[in-house]
Amino acid sequence: MERLDFADIRHRVKLRRDAGDERLFENRDAVACPVCGDPFDEALASTNRTCQLSPGPEVDVCLVREDDRLVVFTHA
Repeated sequence: MERLDFADIRHRVKLRRDAGDERLFENRDAVACPVCGDPFDEALASTNRTCQLSPGPEVDVCLVREDDRLVVFTHA
């Protein structure tokens, strides 16, 4: 699986939050999730060792573990 480079798709997603070690993106143009192929709603890219999420009961989650980060894709 190829690494998803958010800089390459910056015109298709909106950066909602940048905390340095965590960045949250909103999908604005039906970018496909690299895990399931369906468009994701949001993506959280984190270089933190730990991360706590509370996406809600009606949200599916896909995960991609890369060498230097974890990317969480949500589908509502």
